[in-house]
Amino acid sequence: MSEAHKGTDQKRPDSLGLGALCVSYQGIESWEMYGLDGNPKKSKRMAYGELLLPVPEYSEEDTLYKVTEEFDEACDMEGGLTGDFDDYSPQSLNKLLRLATELTKQEPAFVDGYAFQVGAYVHTGQNRKAISLAEPLVAAIFEMIAKCADEHKAKELLMPYAFLSNRPFHRLAHGLVLAYLAEKETDKGVALAKRMFSLWPNDNMGFRFIIADPYGSD
Repeated sequence: MSEAHKGTDQKRPDSLGLGALCVSYQGIESWEMYGLDGNPKKSKRMAYGELLLPVPEYSEEDTLYKVTEEFDEACDMEGGLTGDFDDYSPQSLNKLLRLATELTKQEPAFVDGYAFQVGAYVHTGQNRKAISLAEPLVAAIFEMIAKCADEHKAKELLMPYAFLSNRPFHRLAHGLVLAYLAEKETDKGVALAKRMFSLWPNDNMGFRFIIADPYGSD
């Protein structure tokens, strides 16, 4: 872990809907890079960051950890933690939606709560509702990333999915991409998929497949 992990770089106002969430600059490392075809490219030294609260992780002050644990336990009880919305009954899905809404109000930095809501809305065909919720949040996180990169004079800043703290952002953006495509807003969906791919070319979420064939017709 880099020395930079000991401190965060930004503090966000609650007006952006994400509480005190910020991008923490983690330093520069050599990363394996991949092309849109999924083939490996030459490794590259690049700066990277994590989405964190400006408190010690897993401490008494880390309210984000507490709400995450509560929500994960509820998901596990209602159908599991597979990430597949088909695993939940309509009743369970509604119950988890209510809990996710409650927990994001309790801790606005709970991006996974927003990601769950967006995914559930897409799953039930409420794509406009998903877009309305996700768009400003994704835009705010991109703004944090850009500001952090600028402060550290980094041309680019990766947000590795390898870090648990970054995964909710990837899931939130993926849900927004799916909502765009469901509403036939193809340009927006592909543009966001490209931005997410540039943040993490290892591409655990499969954004490159959406870029290549947005509606899976191949």
